[in-house]
Amino acid sequence: MKAIPERITYAQEKLIKLVETRRLRKWCLENGLAHSQTYRLALGEILPNYRVIASMCHLIAPIDWLFYTDEERPYEPQYLPKWENTEPSKFVKEHRDDYRKVAERYGLPELIAYNIFVAYRKVPTIALMRDACAEVNPIEFFMSPSMEITQGYIPKKGDIVRAGKDGGTYLVITNSEKNERYKTFTGCLISEDCEDGIALSNSKTKGFVNPRSLATIRLDSPFPLVLIEKTETELVEKNARMAAEYIS
Repeated sequence: MKAIPERITYAQEKLIKLVETRRLRKWCLENGLAHSQTYRLALGEILPNYRVIASMCHLIAPIDWLFYTDEERPYEPQYLPKWENTEPSKFVKEHRDDYRKVAERYGLPELIAYNIFVAYRKVPTIALMRDACAEVNPIEFFMSPSMEITQGYIPKKGDIVRAGKDGGTYLVITNSEKNERYKTFTGCLISEDCEDGIALSNSKTKGFVNPRSLATIRLDSPFPLVLIEKTETELVEKNARMAAEYIS
């Protein structure tokens, strides 16, 4: 192994441990990551950018890329579902109208700020995300404006959530009392294409609820639940009935 830099980030520390225990290649294969690029990130030969952090935020907390191991992190590390960056993030969307103030506050050229917050032609830099930690948790750079992460959140029947390592989207079909008692919830997977699925309507989430694809997910998972929205009771009951038929 090549020389380890004297100063490393918390993210590099995790990757270097995988290198030292000869588990990096297997870890990359399991998670669909390029081994050579990840190895170079671990040793600081290449620097992480927004897209790298987004592609790995279900494996390494975003804040771990922003601070060195000799620094105290201002927030507890939080994993997130994969962030595909197909829409403006929560932080970017919320500052569309005051991008000039953001530019002044964080020393950004106004044109760069315009391209990040208004035109969406550029993505946030590591420096901007680190500086913004004085005010917001950096997870807001990697989540939709409609998403909500709540400490101690117990999902309710009818909630649409993102959960698990791969950030699957589910319609919760078990009630909150059961979910709280057993520290789990059961949900039907929502996907873009499903032959026997039930199309979502009157909701921000698009796609089909698949009553055949059930998952029971633990609430103490290291990957936080993300509440997207709530749906109509009729849809929930219909999926629950169909799911019960497939199980029986």
